Amino acid sequence: MNILKPCFIPAILLSAATLCSCTTFDKYANARFYEIYQTDGLSACNYKPKFTDCAEKMDFDIKISDDNNKIALSKYINHNDEVSYVGFTRDNYIEQTKPIRDFLDWAKSHSTQNQHIVMKRPAGNIAGYLFENRQVDYVFDFVHTRAEVPMLVINVAQSTRYYGFTVQEATALLETLDAWYGKRFTGQQLT
Repeated sequence: MNILKPCFIPAILLSAATLCSCTTFDKYANARFYEIYQTDGLSACNYKPKFTDCAEKMDFDIKISDDNNKIALSKYINHNDEVSYVGFTRDNYIEQTKPIRDFLDWAKSHSTQNQHIVMKRPAGNIAGYLFENRQVDYVFDFVHTRAEVPMLVINVAQSTRYYGFTVQEATALLETLDAWYGKRFTGQQLT
């Protein structure tokens, strides 16, 4: 029994190192240069412009590139499958998040006039590919739903999907993005 004790700890360490290297190998063999994190309270709705109202609610995870220069609202499905929606980069982060900050000011002012902002930005994460750099239109609309709820509606690259954020959801989004930008982001790693 005493003979096994000196071998036990090195065997455990070797097993852990092997498991870690297998995970790393799998990550890069699949060209996954990002990690996905679970975060609480990050959501929006599937906004329907035709009805000026929300359909189902969507909860988001966060995808962050290995170099920590890109972030996206994402949904983790399983180890090999995830979907990305809206992306941001460090390069011009302040400019990219300005429409969200403007929306919060607009909602606080109780404005009844809708606003429409179009911004050319790198596609980022809209199709799930983290390093898509072609320029696409990000459209930010400040509207009121049929129930008179202020809503930030984001549409990327003229897709058929519109993401509707209430004031609370836009605030949570901005807090998460600011934490990432300030290198204070914490979340449970899923990948």
